Amino acid sequence: MKRAALLAACAIAGGCGGSQDGASVIPQMTLPKGEAALDFSVRHQHISGFGASSAWTLPAASDDLADQFFSMDRGIGLSLLRIRITPDGGTDEFVTAQKAVARGASVWAAPWSPPGDWKTGTNAQNPLWGGHLLPEHYADWAAKLAAFVADLESRGVPLLYLSAQNEPNWTDKWETCVWSAADLTTFVRDHLGPALAQASLSTPILAPETNDWNSLRTFGDQLLHDPVALPYIGPIATHAYGGQPFAYAAPGTSDKELWETEVSDNNPADPGIDAALRVAGMIHDHLTIASVSAWHYWWLVSSTPSPQTNSALTRDGELTQTAYALGNFSRFVRPGFVRVEATPAPQSGVKLSAFIDPATQHIAIVAVNASTTDEPLTLRLSGSDVTTLTPWVTSASLSLIAQDPIEQTDAAFTLTLAARSVTTFVDSAP
Repeated sequence: MKRAALLAACAIAGGCGGSQDGASVIPQMTLPKGEAALDFSVRHQHISGFGASSAWTLPAASDDLADQFFSMDRGIGLSLLRIRITPDGGTDEFVTAQKAVARGASVWAAPWSPPGDWKTGTNAQNPLWGGHLLPEHYADWAAKLAAFVADLESRGVPLLYLSAQNEPNWTDKWETCVWSAADLTTFVRDHLGPALAQASLSTPILAPETNDWNSLRTFGDQLLHDPVALPYIGPIATHAYGGQPFAYAAPGTSDKELWETEVSDNNPADPGIDAALRVAGMIHDHLTIASVSAWHYWWLVSSTPSPQTNSALTRDGELTQTAYALGNFSRFVRPGFVRVEATPAPQSGVKLSAFIDPATQHIAIVAVNASTTDEPLTLRLSGSDVTTLTPWVTSASLSLIAQDPIEQTDAAFTLTLAARSVTTFVDSAP
């Protein structure tokens, strides 16, 4: 279907366009059940990658584990690693960061708390729990963070971004530091940005990393509407522990990406396909509703041996089905790809998203079938010359395994999605 035909079909269906909060909304076309229209000439957000965090739990990944996480040949091909900055301005995860970089991933870092004696209002049990950074130590903390960036760069781990603060709107019994939107903007504008510039560091600042979608706009608007802070800012970022993803236009209006930088499944005891499908559905929604450019799970490995304590991408040293479902995106939708127009829900229980590499014209189509039955699907592609697709499947019994190629017939790909599976269709192996 050419672009003109697509627009004509939209007109017949009552309109495909529209906006929510000023952002593009995926067109809805009247198509037969089980058919999806994909237009690779209609493009949405740039993709910067998919990742997870090694905070506290993975100071020195083995070569085998690093391959499983970051290799595109042997693993799930994560392209981003988020590491923790300790309150003294260092990190315990340098070796893991080195190995990620060696396998082609980019590293960025986030602080959870400044030194306890630089804060006020902290928990009586532990000065790193909660509290606010005292204004008289804004410059001290900014200088320490800038020194951290310079140190890692000098040792061969250049940071893609520096987060201003992990979850500034949340406090709990772990390292936390509370900021108002105005105070965080002041810190970025008057201290952290200038400290990086004074050290001749071009590392952009990622912020605000709010705990939830509900708080994102309050913090994001403050940062984006400050003309002095804005040049220091890289992606606008949020965690996804509350609220629902929404089309937030302000970052794009300011030529900034929107990133999702932390979330975990709500049932940490489940390493199987149920959790994998929940997470894959979440990734789909964040990509297609909120138009995020990067997506991160929480932990690569758990903090304790108990699976009931924290969800992670590994269990007993092996990747979980959730990890492989994330790999359905991370291994094939590489940095530099762009999300394109696609029917997001061709039938009940099925979610669909599609991507293209503008440089090579390689494509990737990700289908999440959460239903308990095999589902037929017809893909009608326009804006692409691809005639053969290879499916890579994650299910209860398959862990990101390639299947037989599918040939185009009558200008469409007719296929069947396995029950309770995540499938990526690619025109060539990565």
